[in-house]
Amino acid sequence: MSEFDLTDASIYPYWTDEIIRFADLDRLNHVNNVAFATYSESGRVDFLEHVTPGSTDGSGVGWVIAKLTVNFLAAAYYPGKLKIGSVIRRVGNSSILVEQGFFVNDKCFGTTENVLVWADTTNEKSLPMPDAMKEQLQVYLR
Repeated sequence: MSEFDLTDASIYPYWTDEIIRFADLDRLNHVNNVAFATYSESGRVDFLEHVTPGSTDGSGVGWVIAKLTVNFLAAAYYPGKLKIGSVIRRVGNSSILVEQGFFVNDKCFGTTENVLVWADTTNEKSLPMPDAMKEQLQVYLR
């Protein structure tokens, strides 16, 4: 779990804009649980491609998600525009922890914790991150 308040927009150094789609709704017209995972993916891929270009294209070496934890905090509705904040909380030898917040009209309606592993995707094996990459990631570490 996070050591600080993921509902505080000021902690996020990187932002992704997204929309709430009609297809994201459940029977009660709330954003459904599957959409939270989709929003996390949209923000995560945008963020990782910004920090480490080409790292999510599936070409052999790159990021794979090992764990996703979703925290549902409030209802969100269609139509709407949302902002996804991303921050790195931990940089390890071969993995990172990226935390995110989902905001509509400055209100946080959900958070996620993503554990990502730097891996050889062809052989399905984790790899140590290059030192230069670790330095790039440090810019977004809080």
